Amino acid sequence: MNLAPTLKLDRPSQSAAGRIVKAECLLASVPFQSDATPVWAFTSAPRNNFDTLFVRLETDTGQVGWGEAFSRNEDVSLRALIETRLFPLILGEDAAAISRIKFKLEFGMQNFGRVGPTMYGISAIDIALWDIAGKAAGRPLVDLLGGTFADDVEVYASLLRYGTQEGVARATRRAIDEGYRYIKLHETTYPEIAAACEAAGTDAQVMLDVNCPWSVAEALAMDARLAGLGLMWLEEPIWPPDNYRGLARVRQSRRHRIAAGENAGSLHDFVAMVDAGAIDIAQPDVAKTGGVSELMKIAAFCEASAIEFVPHCALFGPGQVATLHICGAQRSVPMLERLYCDFEAEIYGGATLPVNGRLPVPRAPGLGIEPDLDIVERYRVA
Repeated sequence: MNLAPTLKLDRPSQSAAGRIVKAECLLASVPFQSDATPVWAFTSAPRNNFDTLFVRLETDTGQVGWGEAFSRNEDVSLRALIETRLFPLILGEDAAAISRIKFKLEFGMQNFGRVGPTMYGISAIDIALWDIAGKAAGRPLVDLLGGTFADDVEVYASLLRYGTQEGVARATRRAIDEGYRYIKLHETTYPEIAAACEAAGTDAQVMLDVNCPWSVAEALAMDARLAGLGLMWLEEPIWPPDNYRGLARVRQSRRHRIAAGENAGSLHDFVAMVDAGAIDIAQPDVAKTGGVSELMKIAAFCEASAIEFVPHCALFGPGQVATLHICGAQRSVPMLERLYCDFEAEIYGGATLPVNGRLPVPRAPGLGIEPDLDIVERYRVA
């Protein structure tokens, strides 16, 4: 069944972007090669497949915009939510009215949550609208965000979870040999973390993301034990992730810089984190935290609050490309995260593969690169 709404309009468009006449979701799940275990599991066993949940918007002037919602494990339920709850609210809207459309969606859907799947869908729509805006203006997204501070961006290798000292050390050296100078771990036990740091030596800096496993007492104990390893930051040590007081307790030790925010839904979550004294580094995710519009607000807030802005990016579709533009538009250019795995096929035909640990900011209009529709169709989830 094709659930993609369409709309026929007789009235003229209000802008060069045009009015939204078609909206659809395309869910692709691409296998990847890795000797590690994916960090995500959710309701099923971890799989070496990675979702890209595209939102494609089309206007009556022929503009097409691509967005991405955070998705894992062939999330057809999220796709249905976007198609049935969000798309009907945007058909007929002037695609140039990005702020108004975003407010309409957030206000109209507030009873369905300000964090989580509804916000993932809103994020995807926002990204697609910015893609259309750039194409309508004939400018790359980074120019609409104020212009470039960097033509290319440093990329860090975000390793999966190996669970053995040998495995994580081998992956660390392999990433370094490929040109990465920053490595992020997802291990949660000391021997594996120490092994990776030893393998990195002086060739790369190491960060640690533990994905919210510990109580405050457990986190404080690990924070002390890890202190001698020279980690660049410690990410999400506390469960639940919105326990900002607990996170602040760990930060008060001053043993590590504390990073968090991939589970946040909006600017206001980051205001709460900063008010609690919980973070040194803010990590909003463009496909989870309200899209390009919200991340630019968060970036400005971080600058005013003396907090480092380093977006989270466990994405490989339009969300990854949008994050690249956002990073390139910052005066203190953040690094771009890339999960360290090799895909059976590349959605952008290799255009987003780092070379010597760096990626150029696209210069074509909008996001600047288009997904390979043959690849999307080959791996599309019905």
